[in-house]
Amino acid sequence: MNDIQPAAPGQSLWRVLLLDRDPEDPRWLIASITLSSDVLPAWLDPAGRYEDWAQVTQWVRARVGRPVALVPVHDALAWRVDEGGRPR
Repeated sequence: MNDIQPAAPGQSLWRVLLLDRDPEDPRWLIASITLSSDVLPAWLDPAGRYEDWAQVTQWVRARVGRPVALVPVHDALAWRVDEGGRPR
């Protein structure tokens, strides 16, 4: 499905910094992705909208192993954390 390999113990494949801009409860979050099966390619149309929501929700439920609710994060922004990279 993708070419990302499992991380060595104690290491992450990806870290992502998220800003949830909810006016009632703004917050910063760091998420660590450690399994290659927790990464799925997205299919976007020419305007940048996702076309595969049904497949994505099915994939999330399969990864979690039980029914879930997918709740949008309020006006979120995200950055990939590159360790050893140049600060921005």
